[in-house]
Amino acid sequence: MRRSKPSSKPSAPPDRPGAALSAERPKIGITVHPRRGLEYFGPYRRAVAAAGAEPVDLVPGTTALPDVDGLLLPGGWDVDPSFYGERRDEKVGETDPELDETELSMFRQARERHLPVLGICRGQQVINVAMGGSLVQHLEGHEVRALGRSHLAHTIEVDPSSELGRAAGEHKIRVNSLHHQAIKDLAEGLQQTAHGEDGTVEGVESDDGLIVAVQCHPEELTTDLPWARALFERFVARARGRHTKPSR
Repeated sequence: MRRSKPSSKPSAPPDRPGAALSAERPKIGITVHPRRGLEYFGPYRRAVAAAGAEPVDLVPGTTALPDVDGLLLPGGWDVDPSFYGERRDEKVGETDPELDETELSMFRQARERHLPVLGICRGQQVINVAMGGSLVQHLEGHEVRALGRSHLAHTIEVDPSSELGRAAGEHKIRVNSLHHQAIKDLAEGLQQTAHGEDGTVEGVESDDGLIVAVQCHPEELTTDLPWARALFERFVARARGRHTKPSR
């Protein structure tokens, strides 16, 4: 049995003092890994904060999702193929089963609570695996981080009616590319919303609209590209909307 590590202190639920503040500045849980180096997650925290929310770190070993208003699953190491029933390819990079288990658990709890979820790169892959899909274990020519994390590597085509499409305001956008894995079999309950020139799945959303995920890294692009900022702003707005009571 794995020992639970301390998680962040929960925020006050909507029906207690502090609910108004939470609604004004919702809390977004972000899965992080100290061994990766917490500075790696700085761009995610800054993007969430700039969009009007408070980031809450969730470390590996966290067993209970705290009282957050949304969940962000960031980029990172490869997902262990055992979680989608495949043998490990020799080109699979570093994996961390404890991180995988934590993120899969946090995602499932977020779904049970009907929280908005944003997946980025690995996060998109974790979502697909959690919902029963599988991954391409290695893609040649997609990992170009040597050119810089904000380098716009290729063009993707976006469904204009999707959440990504609404954030972008157009059906084609340029994106960065820091991955060597991608979705293979799309999980039931997800819809593909963007694809690359080679057919790679570059974006997905859930049928209920609560899950939005992309294969690129918009957190590295928020300074220069309005669509990347808008993607985070719209995610935070969905989290804030959980506290909005319908008018009579």
